[in-house]
Amino acid sequence: MKRYIRIYKAIIRINIAYILTYRANFFNNMISSFLWGAFNIVWVALVTHKARQAFGWQSSELVIISIGYVVLTGFSYTLFAHNFENFSRIIDRGEFDGILLKPVDSQFHISTTRISFGSFIRTITGGSLLIWWLLSHHYVIGPIQVISSILVLGVGICLMYAIWFLFITTLIWYPNLSNLTELLYTFNGFARYPAEMIRSSGSFLLFLFLPISLIVATPVKVLLQKNAWGDIGLLVGLSVVLLYLSRIWWKHALKSYTSAS
Repeated sequence: MKRYIRIYKAIIRINIAYILTYRANFFNNMISSFLWGAFNIVWVALVTHKARQAFGWQSSELVIISIGYVVLTGFSYTLFAHNFENFSRIIDRGEFDGILLKPVDSQFHISTTRISFGSFIRTITGGSLLIWWLLSHHYVIGPIQVISSILVLGVGICLMYAIWFLFITTLIWYPNLSNLTELLYTFNGFARYPAEMIRSSGSFLLFLFLPISLIVATPVKVLLQKNAWGDIGLLVGLSVVLLYLSRIWWKHALKSYTSAS
């Protein structure tokens, strides 16, 4: 574990050096991330302007879920999403062979090489707007609720990583599916909606998106002191199971990899 912590520290330094080399790209990324986050929050605020509640959630609480979604995407895009965008190119160009030969776990290498610091502006934007929204609507939030919601959000990020990695692993067999990450970005949009919407729909197809809908709504429930024990248990259980399955699926896929040559 200590070895991988040292490696990750080195990855952070390398990515900081990249930012200092390509400053214009970094600032453009920051601006686009800020505008994207602000647009999502304004969109939900406009949609819920005339609706006092939906699926047991007040309109102001739905805005909090939208803000939480911005925070979530900021973390996920910073830590691993952009790494998965390059996986199809890595396999297509034969670079994956070199990764497998390195004395580092290949899943760790694929997931952590690129850190998009510019995307972290989404998390900062969302966090700042969340504080302002809670204060302006007179929510009483204690430190225990804040810490608990952050921990639950961390579990949600692990669940999102597991879902993404399960899909990305299929590129080992089908490297031409370079637009798979675009599909996953679309799926992420379901995290903006409460799980109650999925449950009340009665649609089996929508139930497939239930895990994603738990990722943000559950930490928000914890923050607002709503009854969330059932959703917390489901979120933790899904995270553990899917993380384990993603690891097994990756190991199985590596056995089928025949190299670029």
